[in-house]
Amino acid sequence: MSLVYLFGALLVLMILILLTLSHPKSAQFAGHIALIGPVVSAVYFLYQIPRVLSQQVLHFKLTWLRSLDINIDLRIDGLSLLFSLLISFIGVAVFCYATQYLSNKHDNLPRFYIYLLLFMFSMLGIVTANNTILMYICWELTSISSFLLISYWYDREASQFGAIISFMITVLGGLALLTGFIMIYTITGTNSISEIMEQRHRLAESPLFLPIVVMLLLGAFTKSAQFPFHVWLPKAMEAPTPVSAYLHSATMVKAGIFLLIRFIPVLGLSQMYIYAVTFIGLITMIFGSVNALRQYDLKAILAYSTISQLGMIVSMIGLGAGYAQHTNDELTVVYVYILFTGLFHLINHALYKGALFMGVGLIDHETGTRDIRKLSGLRHFLPLTHIVMLLSALSMGGVPLLNGFLSKEMFFDGLLRAQHLPQFSGYIGFAVVALGVVASVFTFIYSLYMVKSVFWGEFSKERLPISRPKEPILFALPSIILTLMLPVIFVIPNVLTHFVLVPALQGLSGEGGIAKKAPIISQWHGFNLPLLLSAIVIVVGVIAVFKVKWLQFGRFEKGASLTKVYSRLYHEFEIHSSSSIRGLMNNRLNHYIVWTLLFFGVIVTYSICRVGFPKVHQIHVSDFGPLEILTLIVVFILGVALIFIRQRLTMVILNGIIGYCVTIFFILMKAPDLALTQLVVETITTILFIVSFSRLPNVPRGRGNRKRELLKIVVSLIMAIVVVMLVFIAQQGNHMATISTFYEKADELTGGKNIVNAILGDFRAFDTLFEGLVLIITGLGIYTLLNFKDRRGQDERE
Repeated sequence: MSLVYLFGALLVLMILILLTLSHPKSAQFAGHIALIGPVVSAVYFLYQIPRVLSQQVLHFKLTWLRSLDINIDLRIDGLSLLFSLLISFIGVAVFCYATQYLSNKHDNLPRFYIYLLLFMFSMLGIVTANNTILMYICWELTSISSFLLISYWYDREASQFGAIISFMITVLGGLALLTGFIMIYTITGTNSISEIMEQRHRLAESPLFLPIVVMLLLGAFTKSAQFPFHVWLPKAMEAPTPVSAYLHSATMVKAGIFLLIRFIPVLGLSQMYIYAVTFIGLITMIFGSVNALRQYDLKAILAYSTISQLGMIVSMIGLGAGYAQHTNDELTVVYVYILFTGLFHLINHALYKGALFMGVGLIDHETGTRDIRKLSGLRHFLPLTHIVMLLSALSMGGVPLLNGFLSKEMFFDGLLRAQHLPQFSGYIGFAVVALGVVASVFTFIYSLYMVKSVFWGEFSKERLPISRPKEPILFALPSIILTLMLPVIFVIPNVLTHFVLVPALQGLSGEGGIAKKAPIISQWHGFNLPLLLSAIVIVVGVIAVFKVKWLQFGRFEKGASLTKVYSRLYHEFEIHSSSSIRGLMNNRLNHYIVWTLLFFGVIVTYSICRVGFPKVHQIHVSDFGPLEILTLIVVFILGVALIFIRQRLTMVILNGIIGYCVTIFFILMKAPDLALTQLVVETITTILFIVSFSRLPNVPRGRGNRKRELLKIVVSLIMAIVVVMLVFIAQQGNHMATISTFYEKADELTGGKNIVNAILGDFRAFDTLFEGLVLIITGLGIYTLLNFKDRRGQDERE
């Protein structure tokens, strides 16, 4: 239950930040209010570590849509705890950093922090969800919140384009993910992730298993920017740097990683999954590292480095996914070792990538540029940032005495061990090792090259917009703290192993015995092949950094690239969709009504063709007398007259008379409650129409066009026939339970004598409440539009 309180607290903080919009002076405290969120979250999840260590699973379930098994189902095990801690602690650093990065004078702080808290809320929802539909909802919430954050500076064209590209790719991947979840539900009959794991062999035997694997991979690859869906991540760099730091280190891109790991027990039963994830990860790793060297923008370099590092983690997930098949103890140890390495590198990457982005943000904030062609010699002015970025870059490159070295050595060791696995023996295993080593060489090159270009060399006043950059200590403090963790983890890595990584493996497998197979991280393994590969990477990387002019490497632009392909597709889509919408949305209400009614008629006609035409001779017709016939004639005459009358006010009055005639029909059919409700609603509606039209110029309608009027009559007749057929079908639905039995005890349950009031006020109270809110919002909108001209004239006079 306490987990629900945490999410509730985050929502309350969003509301408090929203309230700061009411007063300009209170907006400056939005960041400090928002900081409470990650701090509370971090403390909460730290408190859960002892319980998870004892293999307790925290579970909260609130039934929502029982028939579809869609519930508020939350669960904390070791795996979700690892990601929750990552999201929370990196969140504390990012929120602190954002308070120094953004300005109350130039930025809308409440809006930014609401978006950022929603981002964090959504990510925590993904990693703690135990229901696939709940996970999907949070999955799309991350796409929405990231869209809002990337387009935060919405007056910039690049921000708009980056937000739309990222939104389109991730949402399309989310739809693929939803498709996969629906297919899983059709096989297992449940949306509970823990129950799905229990039926994993049943899933593997289903003919839908391969499509399920493909759909889930599309969702994960689009979210985690794997090749060829990586193009959105560099474009997302238009977001403020705190967003980039959070998105790249602990949120958004890690959602796809979490999905791949969480569903390993199911998806790992597919050989296609193992090969696809492994080789897509390695290709992404080498592609990202090579493209990082072609960038001039520091954030673009880090964006492609994130793509590369994510590819490295994904490849380890693919190599270790064979764990789900449990071939034998010897191979299980190898699978566990590789998965353990992936989780360990996940943490390392979050720390040094968060510090790197914060360093780049400080440089951009204080110098006014991120272009490495204009930056050099900054170590004299930004010494702390120089140390932060140097240590973080060396950790990313895998240099000893830093945490990145440990996971890089384990990565090489895992690649070598993978050659003993049945899926990667022979030439395939050699190709895996070769791709990993080559990508690591390029990783080291861009890591050191970035620091060399910005901080080393001579400072140039001519190329830099600001002559003497400053380094506020509070601005640099979050990145300094993250950087201090790099050597600390190198010294005591097994503390992290015991409290976080082993429980994560247990949460993945559901087995307590996994702790015995988890490796012990050691800083020194002796002279072996992984150490030799690390030495080769470092030596080749250092030589390449100082002997090759990498600035010229960025000039080699390809004539065609995936980014240009996506951009072209987006522009083509925008052109065709805008022309289609302009053709459909022509600001003519009659046009909209005709198309809507025709579409409805087609659907009903198709349904009748599938179900069967109603048997007219079986239709029960109520007794009727002269009064019913007279009322029907009046309604018919008024309906025909409305076609030819050109005055608005007359049309409104005649339409109201038709409504009152319907009231008479209800009375004659002995339904006084409906008659009373119809009378009140018709009166209010007629008055509202008259008041609204009284504010508009009384311009009579022009002469009717015969073709247009004939079309309206045809559409009206079609709708009349459709409604009559629906009435016939409803009368013949004897095999279906009538809804009236549900309201038989309405008087006893609600105390209401009017059944309509009882339904609206008690049985469907929330529905009525929200309908009332919609009407209020609509009324305010109409009032604003009616008074727009007056206000505009007033503004012009002022």
